[in-house]
Amino acid sequence: MKHAYLIIAHNEYPVLRALLSMLDDERNDIYLHIDQRAAELYEKIYPLQMQRAGLHILSARNKVYWGDLSQVETEYLLLETASAKESYSYYHLLSGTDLPIQTQDYIHSFFQINAGKEFVEYWFGNRHQKDLKRKISRYYFFTKHLKRNYSKWHFITALCRNLALIAQKMVHFHRKQEVEFRKGSQWFSITHNFCLYLLEKKSFVLQRFRYTLCPDEIFVQTLLWNSPFKKNIYHIEENHIGSMRLIDWNRGNPYTWKMQDYTELTNSDKLFARKFSSQEEELIKLIETTNRQVT
Repeated sequence: MKHAYLIIAHNEYPVLRALLSMLDDERNDIYLHIDQRAAELYEKIYPLQMQRAGLHILSARNKVYWGDLSQVETEYLLLETASAKESYSYYHLLSGTDLPIQTQDYIHSFFQINAGKEFVEYWFGNRHQKDLKRKISRYYFFTKHLKRNYSKWHFITALCRNLALIAQKMVHFHRKQEVEFRKGSQWFSITHNFCLYLLEKKSFVLQRFRYTLCPDEIFVQTLLWNSPFKKNIYHIEENHIGSMRLIDWNRGNPYTWKMQDYTELTNSDKLFARKFSSQEEELIKLIETTNRQVT
C-alpha cells in the first residue's frame, strides 16, 4: 500500500521540515504545494533531499486565500499531479503545520485494516447546518480579500461584498441546491477510486462552488455524501473522528499545540494533529523524535 501525501504550505519552515522528515518512508510519496507568495519558504525547501520517500515540489504554484476557491483549485492540482503518477492506496491532504502523531508503521497498518474506508470529517448540529446554509445559498464576491485587512482593496471589496449580500437577502434570493450539501474539515484521507470520482466532478465543483464561502470545507463532503462511496465513510455519525486528525476547535481556531499538551498528543488514537508552530520548537523535536522511524 503506497500512500500519497498532499501538502499545502505557506509558512513555518521548521514545522514543514519536521513533517517531511517524519513522512520520509519508502511507502510514501510527497506532493508539496508552496504558496506562490512564499518565495523564501520555496527557496529553503527546494534543495531538500529525501532519503526514502519521493518528494515532488509542484512547479505550478497558486496564490491560496482563506475562504476562497483557490483552496479547492490547489487541492485539485495536488490530486491530479499525484494520481497521474501512480494509483495510490490513499491520498492524505495535510497542511504544512500538521504532524503525524503515530509512526509510519502504525499509520500504514491502520489503513490496511480499514482499507476502502473514506476518512472525511462531517460536522453536524444546528450551528453547523445554519452556517452551511449561509455559505451555499448566497453569492460571495471578492473572497480573495476576506483576510487581507491591510490591503488597499479590503475596504472597497468588503463594502461591495456586503452590499451584494444585502441585496440578495432583500429579494429573498437563494442559489440552486443541486445536491444535498454537507460540510466538515478540509483535511482528508481518501482512496484512489474516490480520488478519481472527485476528478470526474471537477468541472461541476469549480462552477458550483465559485462565489461560495469556504468551499474547501464543503465540496469533498458534499460529493462524497451524494456518491456511491457514501457507504464507505469512516465513523460518519461522530464529529471530529472521521478524518482521524486531532484538531482542537474549543481553545482556538484551531488551537496551536503547546509543550504542555504533549501527553494529550501522545495518548491520542488519531493519526495526525494540527496545528503546530515553530515557536514550540521543543514540542516539535520531541514529536519528531518519538514518531520518526527508520524502516
